Amino acid sequence: MPPSEPAFDYRTGGDDDVTIRQIRTDGPQAGTIGPRPDHVVFVLEDGGATLTADDGSTWEVRAGRPMMLSAPVAYAFETDARGMTLLHIAPAVLGDTEEPSEFVQPDADDPGVEPLLALLREVTDRILDPALQPDERAALNRRVATVVTSTFTRSRSDVQHRLRHAIRFVHDHAGEPIEVADIAAAADLSERGLQDLFRRRLAVTPMRYLREVRLDRVHLELASRRTGVVTVRDVARRWQFAHLGRFAATYRRRFGESPHETLGRSGRVEG
Repeated sequence: MPPSEPAFDYRTGGDDDVTIRQIRTDGPQAGTIGPRPDHVVFVLEDGGATLTADDGSTWEVRAGRPMMLSAPVAYAFETDARGMTLLHIAPAVLGDTEEPSEFVQPDADDPGVEPLLALLREVTDRILDPALQPDERAALNRRVATVVTSTFTRSRSDVQHRLRHAIRFVHDHAGEPIEVADIAAAADLSERGLQDLFRRRLAVTPMRYLREVRLDRVHLELASRRTGVVTVRDVARRWQFAHLGRFAATYRRRFGESPHETLGRSGRVEG
């Protein structure tokens, strides 16, 4: 008589942004999880698992340790756990607007996972509740996204890729009236994610970086030894400096001279 298949049951609830699935089984499970449209955080209630990513990275997962299955990555798994919770999160909720991010797994003894575990204990039944009001669910989803992004960091290659996109966008569009939201969209990040990335990697805000690029462009244009009539006002406004008094003070702090002095040294005529 062939062995019977392990019993399998689950509860699920949520919306298109955040979904909880609670799985129950009475036997070992093994299989593959291909690239998906959403990120999945899973926590074993008991037992353990072996998780292998498509780049060969392998983790031995114990009960109570949250792991992130990044949407663009394929995984193989083996587990003897009888219960687990899966938190499915749409990439856009975590700030991805084009290509989904890849995330780094926390260390096995990282205490930084505790807020996520506490949140799951608190909100799982509410997410599963079909009667939860839309505004309450939206607020709950935002809480989940905040805690998840503070628990799992994006991989270094992913971060560098997004930073390069942001920097390139700033340099290509410095003469246009762009805002933080525009730079974030170009980098496929949320505005908060972009702010954090610039502070960590460049020690400035995105708008401060944009201002420095614009100042450099003004300085280059004023110092250029080309012929023709030019005005400081026109050059400043071309690079999005509308308040000339503040612009002149910022310019002097950066370059040690006034815009008019730079123009005078170039030998060009001011109209």
